[in-house]
Amino acid sequence: MIVMKFGGTSVQDAFAMRNVLSIAQEFSGHKILMVSSACSGITSELLSIASDSVCLNDEDRIRRIQEIIKRHIDICNELGLEQGTVLQIEEIGAHLLSYCEGIALLGECTNRSQDAIASCGELFSTIILTGLLGSHLNVQWFDARKSMKTFDSPSKSQVHMEQTSLLSNQLLKPLFEQCDIVVTQGFIGSDDDNRTTTLGRGGSDYSAAIFGAVLEADEIIIWTDVSGIASADPRVIPNARYIESMSFDEARMLSFFGAKVLHPETILPALQKDIPVHVRNTFKTSDRGTTITRMGDELASGMRSVIARKPVSFVQVRASQVSNEHSMSELIKELEQLSGLKPMISVMIDSSIGLIYDVSISKIEEYVKHLEEDNNAEIGEYALISAIGPNFRNFNSKKVFTKFHEIIHENEESPIIFSGIQKNTLTALVNSVHAENILKELHALCT
Repeated sequence: MIVMKFGGTSVQDAFAMRNVLSIAQEFSGHKILMVSSACSGITSELLSIASDSVCLNDEDRIRRIQEIIKRHIDICNELGLEQGTVLQIEEIGAHLLSYCEGIALLGECTNRSQDAIASCGELFSTIILTGLLGSHLNVQWFDARKSMKTFDSPSKSQVHMEQTSLLSNQLLKPLFEQCDIVVTQGFIGSDDDNRTTTLGRGGSDYSAAIFGAVLEADEIIIWTDVSGIASADPRVIPNARYIESMSFDEARMLSFFGAKVLHPETILPALQKDIPVHVRNTFKTSDRGTTITRMGDELASGMRSVIARKPVSFVQVRASQVSNEHSMSELIKELEQLSGLKPMISVMIDSSIGLIYDVSISKIEEYVKHLEEDNNAEIGEYALISAIGPNFRNFNSKKVFTKFHEIIHENEESPIIFSGIQKNTLTALVNSVHAENILKELHALCT
């Protein structure tokens, strides 16, 4: 079995969906679980309508919802789908209108309501895909909420893996005895009371990996609008190239430091089951893309990719009364309670702690001032430069490790370097104005 996940741009319109059909036909002979996101931009608009319904007048609320419904019906018509598919779209649209009317009457948008409304995007897209594929292939639609079980708070739900595995094997897997392709939704699930929940933005990748893991798929293919994971952001480094093979650890670090191709949690369920993840381009299917496995390219060494995340804020706290790790953790907790922010990276050295936050300085500086008076706190705004590779601690990477430091110091008078924190990553904080030039020089070292 192959799990294929199609992102929002891969199902954004009739042209894109025809590409999905072509891909499914190319994989004829395979059992395929197709996990789809909502059409591009729809989830954001649904969430906006959900919150706005508290104060929108009836006319504007209904107009905005009807525009979403019309977009999907227009796709159906352009694809020449049967009237039954259009009727299903209209039925979901009626639920959407009802949800938003309820918000307007209550004057409150609860998390439960928000999840129910957000789920409509994936329901719309998968109904259209099923209608399109069903006219050419043996396809069945499946409601992911029947087997993707979650717990904890809505909109930040955690997947209950045991229940999800049990139900997916009981309800979803047997469908392949009668059909070749099952179309289902990413991003959405349900709790023990069968109320709709969501896995957070980017959750469709995670859904695909979870389904792949619990169904023990042979591979997972993430179909998107780029031809894999690149050695740098092509918008910054025009000669960036796509990496054919990389390890799970490299991919996780790239996601963590800002690469947008994969949701950071996507690869964890696949990692546990040693399922390879491929990132490929829906619109350029001849491109090989990137294959992610546990070990990656075992012959690779040195830098494989470079990335800049900016702006970030660096908070350094020197606490005269702090002498143990427990007290340091209390400082982090205090700042988190004040700002509502968690640090990306925290480093403890003697009685000093360095914290990197993924926000501009204006978002956190007022909270730093509230720390206890005996804590000497400094804050600055930087670009976080990261180089990703198989292992910077081995002998083969010694020269690259040295060159990384040289390039950073040649371009930046007083950088803050975090080397050796993670074996796959070299990181440095630099002035944002120097970031692009540093990236270009580092990219020249990528293999």
